Amino acid sequence: MMRLFLLFLGFIGSFGFSQKQYHFDYGLIYDNPISVDKETKSDLLLINSNDNSYHTFVSFDKDSIETSLRLIDFKGLVVNSKIKKEVFYKAETLSNECNSVYRFSNKYIYKIKEYDFTKHQDTTINDTIYFHYSIKSNKSLAYQKKKKIEAIHYIVDKNSEKFMPSLYRATEYNKWIETSKLPYGIIKMKYLVSIEGKITFKQELIKLVKINRNITIPEECDYTKFPK
Repeated sequence: MMRLFLLFLGFIGSFGFSQKQYHFDYGLIYDNPISVDKETKSDLLLINSNDNSYHTFVSFDKDSIETSLRLIDFKGLVVNSKIKKEVFYKAETLSNECNSVYRFSNKYIYKIKEYDFTKHQDTTINDTIYFHYSIKSNKSLAYQKKKKIEAIHYIVDKNSEKFMPSLYRATEYNKWIETSKLPYGIIKMKYLVSIEGKITFKQELIKLVKINRNITIPEECDYTKFPK
């Protein structure tokens, strides 16, 4: 699988054009699949290091000739598409039709008042010192236990200030926009901690690769221009 990732990240080609373009300059590969919701379980994350308002989850199915892409733009749209792996590996620009573009409803934006970023003591991994932050619910412990709300911890590289933090969920992103308390930098590790203090999931970055990729959509379905 790693060989296929690197093959994809190394190829340059072109495929289509559109008036709305999303540019990606880095690919992030993790030791565990990214899992955000029931629809999103990804092996690879495409980001723009200068704009964290959007990103693309890429999933590879061993038993399929296709690759699944899920682009999320927190400003108002989602793109769900499938393309042949052969095209995905070779194309520099991936074009989509409007039937693959959907409105992104940021219906939980009110939730940002229920969460706070916390700065912890720096942590050390293999003799390298990293920032340590978390985002936690400020609701009662009884409420957190009932809703099974987990704290998200971020281990952030101090030597990558040009990277805006890559945040998967809208609540995280909305809170960051409101406060900017999470520092710039590559998130080296992310893990979840239950209300009982147990780590329920951990994910570590194993590969960061420079790329030059674009995903486009027709201007008429750029819902970021026509929010509800």
